[in-house]
Amino acid sequence: MTLRLRLWAAGLMGLLGCGCVGPKTLFYWGRYETMLHSDYSHPEKFSAVEDIRLLEEDLAKADAVHQRPHPGLHAELGYLYYTQGRLDAAQREFVAEKTLFPESAVFMDRLIRKLEAPPAT
Repeated sequence: MTLRLRLWAAGLMGLLGCGCVGPKTLFYWGRYETMLHSDYSHPEKFSAVEDIRLLEEDLAKADAVHQRPHPGLHAELGYLYYTQGRLDAAQREFVAEKTLFPESAVFMDRLIRKLEAPPAT
């Protein structure tokens, strides 16, 4: 009877342990949502340089845990690079977004063309 009770308890603990594991999401979200909320709710504290740093760290973490970054992360990072005048880096991120998420190709191609166009005089 003791062996049967031990096996039952071990089985129950195993089932309970499985319930504690959170669901694995399809994409790595990192701090993007928190960052975006902060930028919109406190625009006076917005810093493109800080947001670039956070998104670059999130990309590194996504790579480290072998998860795809969420849709829009590369596009957002590309836009922030653009605002800083880093056009090559912006184009690289727009291409990365288009590669990972082909459904964004029309929009990303439009942004890439704008980067490649000579400045209006």
